[in-house]
Amino acid sequence: MLHWLNLALTAVTLATAMGSLIPSQFIPGVGILSLLLPLLVIPHLIAFIFWVRFKPKKSFTNLFGLAIIAFPLMAQWPFARAIESSSDEVKVASYNVRAFYQTPRAAQEIGNWAEQESIAILCMQEIRRSAAAPLAKLYPYRVYAPEQKNYSVAIYSKYPIIKHSPLVYTRLTTKGYARTSAQYADIALPFDTVRILNVHLSSTGLQDQDMEVVHSRDELLETGQFVLSKLASTDRSRGLQANHIVEWVKESPHPVILTGDFNGAPGGNLYWRLLRHLNDPYILDGYGTMGSFEPLARRGLFFKIDWTMHSPELHSKGQFIDNITLSDHRPLVTRFSAEPPALEED
Repeated sequence: MLHWLNLALTAVTLATAMGSLIPSQFIPGVGILSLLLPLLVIPHLIAFIFWVRFKPKKSFTNLFGLAIIAFPLMAQWPFARAIESSSDEVKVASYNVRAFYQTPRAAQEIGNWAEQESIAILCMQEIRRSAAAPLAKLYPYRVYAPEQKNYSVAIYSKYPIIKHSPLVYTRLTTKGYARTSAQYADIALPFDTVRILNVHLSSTGLQDQDMEVVHSRDELLETGQFVLSKLASTDRSRGLQANHIVEWVKESPHPVILTGDFNGAPGGNLYWRLLRHLNDPYILDGYGTMGSFEPLARRGLFFKIDWTMHSPELHSKGQFIDNITLSDHRPLVTRFSAEPPALEED
């Protein structure tokens, strides 16, 4: 009986991994599978320990399951240690600032954090420009998308922006922020000119109160169904937006730093398509706090829904999520340098 349950667990793992690769514009809701896949590591580890103790040959089934999970797991959970800072490094941060509504002085406090961390380029989503003055004072170069709206995405830079433009998800039929929440800026860094792509994919619409503690099995089921339905309802839009993002990366005349709030965990269709063109520094060089969406992380669900990926010719020396509570997201910081980090000697 246990043997067949173990085979069923491995089959579910394989089906979940394969299903997460389906573009969500074709099957709305399939993007949820990329969130569920890393959670299967726990039953596989328990089963692996059990079979190693009693019937070692059968543990290979769980090794296969763990191998399937390993890559998306490494893209979400930190395994590395911080490399020592250097004078030539450039820090790029992605931060959904929640329109500065988290605290009364959110913009000022985010500015204080950015100064303390020496953030050279700050890519923000859900910025409210009318409240951003304390933060804007710190960055001489600033661009927004849409350009004339109070609620937008923004790139703030301490290096010159030589070209920029809003980007539009033209495949979306809806109007408003979801259609216009993307932009690029070509920035002259000390070691190269790069194209920053700052994107915000359609929000799930989840609120903190949607995930309040439940007191019965029926409430748990009802809450779970409600949360899953919200996640699935906007999945098609994210699938359509994904096609644009891949095109923008491929068409760039400069090395790309793609950053933003993707409202989905690494491991789905968009992520694997991007890996053909970009590196994810979090896989081998991620460190620090787990989980970039604070309401989920507070409940033990450490999903990294904010990503930063870059062209192979750029050199990153670490990526970390900073544990600050100035928004419902935590900022994702990537450290770049002119040369690749030196290998540590034994």
